[in-house]
Amino acid sequence: MIRAYHPVAGVQSAQGLDVSDFQGAYNWAGAVKAYPGLAFGVFRLTQGLGAPGTVSPDPDAAWNHAQIRDNGLRRGAYHFLDPRLDGAAQARYFTGAHDRLGFTGTDMLFCDNETAGSSPQATAACAEAFMAELVTLRPHNPVGVYTYINFANEGNCAGLERYPLWLAYPAASAPKPPPPWVAWTFWQWGQRNGIDADAFNGTIAGLDAWIASFQPPAGPPYRHLTRAGDTLGGLAASRNASLEHFLSRSAVDYQPADEAALAAAKLPAGIPYYTENP
Repeated sequence: MIRAYHPVAGVQSAQGLDVSDFQGAYNWAGAVKAYPGLAFGVFRLTQGLGAPGTVSPDPDAAWNHAQIRDNGLRRGAYHFLDPRLDGAAQARYFTGAHDRLGFTGTDMLFCDNETAGSSPQATAACAEAFMAELVTLRPHNPVGVYTYINFANEGNCAGLERYPLWLAYPAASAPKPPPPWVAWTFWQWGQRNGIDADAFNGTIAGLDAWIASFQPPAGPPYRHLTRAGDTLGGLAASRNASLEHFLSRSAVDYQPADEAALAAAKLPAGIPYYTENP
């Protein structure tokens, strides 16, 4: 029987791969064939605010984004944080690029926090601002922070303990997480054929449950959204979303209410009511 996890000490885990811009348009179909039971894939999407020289957004992001999905893997994307720049602005840049690819609520989103800024405190504050804005913009997507032990021990991740940890630690046995974390969720344990290899701290079923834990609770399938006088800016603000994000989601999440729904709610005709997927 082929196992779906790498035989490392103390961990039975769902396995994945992550790629940077150096791998280009990665052969995800070949990876799935080479590693039966592969569960997830993560790709680099953006860096900083896309200044010249950052290769950002990644020119192969659309390929990796689609191929991870098309090969049946759970999908993730990451942003390489520049601690010299505004963290919240970087989160908006990252999610804007993600919007243009066409995202789903189950996409995993990560902040790669491994570059030192002017001080550990400044680096940690930038990362915290990024994550806070990311959660505001993507409240139902799984999120996490990627880093390595020495970097975290220096204080560059202070205040990030409420976000799941993706820890870089090439070794044959499971790592002890650095402060401020008490557990790791993902572990970059080494490489497979030159590609970074990762483990989720649990089985494939556990990974699916972790992703599902970020989803909103079940409720009525639709609720009325707009009234006469509502503006797009006001609707976006009421959901703690940017106007850009709200508009990018409108075609997916907001559909015109049908006549039967309007009649049942005793709403007047001629007013642009919409229904919103939860």
